[in-house]
Amino acid sequence: MPRASRLDLENALGKALVTQIFDDDNDGVIEDGAMQACLEYGDSEVDSFIYGQYSGQWPIASDLPALKFAAIDFCCAYAARRRPELAHSLGSEPWKGFHGAAVEKMTRFLKGQQRLPAPAPAPANVTSVVKVGGAIQPDDLPDRVFDDMGDF
Repeated sequence: MPRASRLDLENALGKALVTQIFDDDNDGVIEDGAMQACLEYGDSEVDSFIYGQYSGQWPIASDLPALKFAAIDFCCAYAARRRPELAHSLGSEPWKGFHGAAVEKMTRFLKGQQRLPAPAPAPANVTSVVKVGGAIQPDDLPDRVFDDMGDF
């Protein structure tokens, strides 16, 4: 699921402008494929920064608000490039502004000027067998666990 949504893009640019930009056949309805491509673009741009830094080992939650807002800026840049004649109401070459803002955000995260939350460490008492969703039962443990327990 994309970090940004259609509603996020409408909140950023205004519903009327988003409808105009993504309505290819002028029927007043946003084209789903065009909107999906925009949202995927925002995600892929954010991911490219993170993957470049972390070599594909994702150490943080992907649904952090900070990453969502960077994705929204990338989506706004995509939208402005898609229909530049409509996006000029946002200023001259608005896609550069949105794209630049998103790149700056991601660069600050990667340089450590802004921090994303660290992943939660494993609890100190976790050493080997961990069962999610209930208590560990003797049947869950390997047989050798009880071999050297001695007499009680």
